Amino acid sequence: MNAMYSRRQSYWASLPPYLGGKRKLCPVIFREIDRVLPRGHWQSLHFFDAFAGGCAVALAAKARGFDVTACDIATRSLTVAQALVANCHVMLGVHDILRVVASAKFADGKVSQKYVPSVFPPNLGRLLDAILIDAERSEIPAKAALERLLALRVAMLAHPMSSVRPGTARRAVEGNWEAITPSCVKHFVDAHYLDSPERLWTLAQKINRGVFTGRGRAIQGDTLEVLPEIDAHIIYADPPYPGTQSYESEYRVVDDLLGDERRPSSLFSAQGGASLLDKLFERAQHIPIWILSYGNAVTTLDELEKKMAQHGRVTRVKSIRYAHKSAQASDVKKWENREFILIGVDPRTTLPIRRGDALHEVAL
Repeated sequence: MNAMYSRRQSYWASLPPYLGGKRKLCPVIFREIDRVLPRGHWQSLHFFDAFAGGCAVALAAKARGFDVTACDIATRSLTVAQALVANCHVMLGVHDILRVVASAKFADGKVSQKYVPSVFPPNLGRLLDAILIDAERSEIPAKAALERLLALRVAMLAHPMSSVRPGTARRAVEGNWEAITPSCVKHFVDAHYLDSPERLWTLAQKINRGVFTGRGRAIQGDTLEVLPEIDAHIIYADPPYPGTQSYESEYRVVDDLLGDERRPSSLFSAQGGASLLDKLFERAQHIPIWILSYGNAVTTLDELEKKMAQHGRVTRVKSIRYAHKSAQASDVKKWENREFILIGVDPRTTLPIRRGDALHEVAL
């Protein structure tokens, strides 16, 4: 399996940048799983990614041999999961790129009408319309998902820090370069040429790297609602962290492009969102292994350990210095921010768990 995994190392290029994404932490996450559950058994186990987000963990689990289910309520996340986690064979071809580039000359849809020039220049608005229209017409679900992912990647590449929002883009369209932060000028100039066949095909090839043989599926829904019906051996939970910018706010334009309804911010993002972890754990009692990623902004590692212990789990814990938006985080934030990784195991499980030092009881 190691040789198979090494051939898939380049799949990271297929994923969009994502707020709170865990691709940098994946090696740590799966190393910690191995210390509790030997990797020789992974291919027989079902891995449930409960808050799939940008799908880094779900795709990494698929690459490591797990049978994976990626779940998220957002269409942006479902798009990535359908294109890469659930898809094992279908890829974008040169003919797909040439077709959308040709049709973009005449496309006039939602993006052009609603988001040009406030968010995108006219040529990218037409390109996004052409890609999304082509996806709607596709009779192959996996190909449609890949095209929607292509549109998602183009939209994010059109903005610095992948923050797709109105404002500065209009200044670039109008040529008001003096009003744009100097470090962002080159980005907007380069983004103007994303509609070239060469640039678009290069991007499509990166997306194709995430398509490989494995076992995966994608479901859309509220995790707390669907969880009792999920038959899995492992649940990985990376819910929105309390007091942080909501995904619904950050990705409002992207969600609209993909036809997602405007949702209220997740209750997990609210100041008291950590209290929902108890409900999450209650509904995951039937799953023997829990993995939780969580930030240190509003809760401590000890508090999280106690929550798991109160639900009958023995735990393994890890605290890592980690800046979620390192390009924008202050030096203080980079120093203070921690990512907690907790693994909670049902002591009654019949899975081949490593005992001894791998797990420890938490005193209440």
